[in-house]
Amino acid sequence: MTSALNRLQPLNGNNMKLKTLLLFVALIQSVVSMAQQDWKGDYTRAKQVYQLQKYEIAMEYFLPVTSPDAANPYASYAQYYYSLSAYKAGKYNEARQMLLQLINRDPNWKQISEAHYLLAGVYFELKQYRFGMTSLTFVQGMESSVTTFRQSYYAKIAPLDTLIKLQRVYSSDKELAKALFNQLAAYPVNSKNNMLYEYLAQEFKFTKLNRTVTYVTKTEYHVAVILPFNLSESNSENYKSGYAYEMYQGILTAVDSLKEDGVTIKIHTYDADRDVMKIQAILNYPEMKGMDLIIGPLFPSLIPYVTNFGELNNIPVINPISFNSNIIENKTQTLLFQPTLESIAGQVSSFAKEKFVYRKNSSKDNDLKPKNNVLIFYSTELKDSLLAVYYRDSLQVKGFKVSKFVKVTKENIGTVGKIFSDSISLLTTSHVFVASGEPVLASNIVSALEISRQNVPVITKSDWLDINNQTYEQFERRNIYIIYPDYFAFYTDAYRSFKAAYIKKYNVYPSKYTIIGYELMSLVGDKMRTAGTGYFNLMRTSPVSKGHFTAGYDFSKKPCNNYVPIYYFSDLKLTLANPFDEK
Repeated sequence: MTSALNRLQPLNGNNMKLKTLLLFVALIQSVVSMAQQDWKGDYTRAKQVYQLQKYEIAMEYFLPVTSPDAANPYASYAQYYYSLSAYKAGKYNEARQMLLQLINRDPNWKQISEAHYLLAGVYFELKQYRFGMTSLTFVQGMESSVTTFRQSYYAKIAPLDTLIKLQRVYSSDKELAKALFNQLAAYPVNSKNNMLYEYLAQEFKFTKLNRTVTYVTKTEYHVAVILPFNLSESNSENYKSGYAYEMYQGILTAVDSLKEDGVTIKIHTYDADRDVMKIQAILNYPEMKGMDLIIGPLFPSLIPYVTNFGELNNIPVINPISFNSNIIENKTQTLLFQPTLESIAGQVSSFAKEKFVYRKNSSKDNDLKPKNNVLIFYSTELKDSLLAVYYRDSLQVKGFKVSKFVKVTKENIGTVGKIFSDSISLLTTSHVFVASGEPVLASNIVSALEISRQNVPVITKSDWLDINNQTYEQFERRNIYIIYPDYFAFYTDAYRSFKAAYIKKYNVYPSKYTIIGYELMSLVGDKMRTAGTGYFNLMRTSPVSKGHFTAGYDFSKKPCNNYVPIYYFSDLKLTLANPFDEK
């Protein structure tokens, strides 16, 4: 039997048409063949990239395979691994979005519990704890993993107030109660949450720690000051011009004043640069275990050695300048004299919630309608980026909506003016938060607000005060608020007297580091006078303490300064916007 193709061959006159038709059919078949996606191959290649731990690249490989094609049996798996890659790359929002899509699209997927488990981890990383705990309730057949998850993530919940609130809501969760119990155990027996500690011990049969401590009043207290004086690099008195020496002079000045008030403190000075072996040698000196306090060190590589030494020997350690919350994590004897970035974000967002929700941005505005939109701008510096993220998260918990979250670079700084040109959006804007001290960004924002003629408050860093092309008149007119923890009132009679005595003794003007040293040692000495060797616990439980020249300090909520002073200009003078109640 001859084929249809053979039967057509004799038709010589139609050979050209026949060849064209065959070529067309072949082309169609080729296109169809190419259109048939190789799902298995693409998924396998994506898994190979994931196994190489190239997680951001793996996300790009998995993304096409997440297509909900009826012929694609790997879509749900690709969605899961895309999310897992995003989680490991620290891209938690992308992971959350894809996992929610997976759970909604394929709720009966055979590994859906693993998706809920991963989503819970994502929520905890985003500090959206209640969503995370809800996700855990959907996890089936993974009891051991869920328990491990709870033990690990619950221990990281901060601040303490958040953990307390969660435990009240999920009061039957034993692992959550255990995490709270462990954190409360680090506080002294006279702390404000001691009753809660006792309740948890009784309700869940937890074993209480022996927290009985006997405090004594001493005739002389010993304080180790470990700072980078760089004495080995100087053959003259030039080292005395450094910030470490300025802080040290402030400490000595406070010691002199305290002695007049009946508190004697002996300072032991140690020079520590970045040399780990040197700090280890210092900690091995026999006198170190007899210290009542260690101030410093300042370099991050040295800090863990000293804080661990303090924990082991029950000696308080105070870092005078760091904002890093990792230093105080899981520590009971360490204190940051400055607020952490998380504390700054939390306190400033609370201030904004109180002051900037019901207010007018223009004469046509209705201040009865709440303003919950916030614009956030931040620089490429790590510290600014972290502050912006913490502030965004803190705002969202308080019911704000972050309408713009912009990392400002040289390439996109022109978009700032466009954002402020939207007058309709500005009417619903509560405030602007700027985590950057860049002069160009500051000028752009102030100019844009001048043009808009809307009275939208701006909260920013104290770096703005050093910008030459911006005036205090502009800051006052444009409602600029300054986060300024280390501002000191240089115009008071008390400070003028201090400055005169300081210049007479050291022949230099006091710097901000001088004031930090002076305030730190003065506060410690004042508590020593009241509580003796129990001064550290008194600091941790006392309400806000007013500084000599600074706004104040509050260590009662967490082991860092939780009072964050915010200033604004009134009659061209910096004025405290959030004074604490001294009653």
